[in-house]
Parts: sequence; structure tokens; C-alpha cells
Amino acid sequence: MSGYVREAGRGTRVTATGVSVLTSAAAYVLGIQVATVLTGQKLQLWYGNATGTPVIGTMSAISDTYYPMPLECPTGLTYAVTNEDVDLTIYWNPSS
Repeated sequence: MSGYVREAGRGTRVTATGVSVLTSAAAYVLGIQVATVLTGQKLQLWYGNATGTPVIGTMSAISDTYYPMPLECPTGLTYAVTNEDVDLTIYWNPSS
């Protein structure tokens, strides 16, 4: 069925600062869960790679919060976390 949306997805836990590629294949992002940490997470997302189209600029995510982000990422997704206390999970699915 075309356009079917899954409410469940794989979770990729992020516990280190820096820029990383979540996937270089087409994907759907469901949301991001930020764990309880001492400081808020500083997060950036791009379609494709870090020189690609920005999904969000710099987001200051509040701890112990789930952010729904129903995104279609046709060229993959890259993320950057830039603070010292990192603990978040990105929920996503491959598009095929």
C-alpha cells in the first residue's frame, strides 16, 4: 500500500558529540527522544550530509522529552550533537 506510515521504527542511540551519518539511504524519521541529562542537547539535522539541505538549524532539546519529527529524508540523514552530555535516541525507518 502506497503511503503507509509505521508508528514504530528502529532506534539509534547517540551518546557522543560530533557529526555522524544516520543513514545515506532514503529514510523516514519518526522522532527524537532526549534522555534525562544534566544539560539540554544541542542538535542539528541535515538531509544527506552535513553540507546538504538543513532540516533544522540548531535545536536546544529539553531533557526527558520526545520530539515527533515526521520527516521524509530521500537522500539520508546526518546529525550533529554539540554539547558535552549526550544521550538521545533517533527513531527512524528505511524507506524501502
